[in-house]
Amino acid sequence: YNMVFSPLLPSLENVKMLFIAPDGNLNLIPFEVLNTPDGRYLIDDYTFNYLSSGRDLLGVSGRKTKGKALLLGDPDFDLAGKGKAAELRKLSIQPEKMDAPNQRSVDCRGLQFTPLDGTREEVLAIGKILGGQRSRSYLGSQALEELLFKTESPSILHLATHGFFLDDVDFNAIMRRPGLAPDDDTELSVENPLLRSGLALAGANKAFQVTSQGYYDGLLTAEKILGLRLRNTDLVVLSACETGLGEVWSGEGVYGLRRAFSQAGAKGIVMSMWSVPDQETKELMVYFYQNIASGKTSPSQALRQAALNQKQTCRERYGHTNPLFWGAFVYLGQPGS
Repeated sequence: YNMVFSPLLPSLENVKMLFIAPDGNLNLIPFEVLNTPDGRYLIDDYTFNYLSSGRDLLGVSGRKTKGKALLLGDPDFDLAGKGKAAELRKLSIQPEKMDAPNQRSVDCRGLQFTPLDGTREEVLAIGKILGGQRSRSYLGSQALEELLFKTESPSILHLATHGFFLDDVDFNAIMRRPGLAPDDDTELSVENPLLRSGLALAGANKAFQVTSQGYYDGLLTAEKILGLRLRNTDLVVLSACETGLGEVWSGEGVYGLRRAFSQAGAKGIVMSMWSVPDQETKELMVYFYQNIASGKTSPSQALRQAALNQKQTCRERYGHTNPLFWGAFVYLGQPGS
């Protein structure tokens, strides 16, 4: 707070809405949780709207989509084989190969995802708030990657599942092991950072058992997300852990899910900076969608009010206001979109 925010105060008299285009590791800090000298949090006084760059304030032309919201949650991570084929038939989706090769980080092989029962309740609650005329919900074995690629520009895309962000792979250290490299001067380029962040959907635990490479496997990497058709999608909500993380390049932002969804066309993204317990995530998301459904607030304002509500809930429940439970989610995108 003293280094980053306090010097700005002389210019912020009577200001309540702040637009921030952070650089470097400041991309990984929710300004809302910074403490003021009197023990308050910045969220108590300001609404924050994060931007990839200052030019985002100009907005992007595009019509409002009439598509329904698409809500996915509680994926069956162990779905495979005949079970998946049966679900695809129910949804009238033909199995088909991806347009691009199905690449994964070498570290993805060790990933295993456990069920998230709270995300089922979360999606059902949000679906009830939005109503059947405005949303479609898919749970369990129907929370499939194929659905995302078959759906063009849902008004809202809500994904309630596990997120992952893997550390960079030091290929040079690997290749310098005896017998692997022709000489000690061998240098290899780093792994594509868009392969190291992603979301787990139905079948993710069986991804490396898929015998026919090139088919959708349930590991929705940031690189795959670049192929989604979200040009007229107003909002993507990533209700998962660490979805705001990625590889930070100074002057270039964060290479990860946030950049992938933005480049795929999403006008705004709600994402998290750390893991949040299931119950608190569900409660915050319900507050958020109640605000969105009212039509009276922008996404950044709706998220701030939801976080303030959750902060008060934590005070009543735990006797404290630890930001762990309410401060992880931030909004990045077009103001008022």
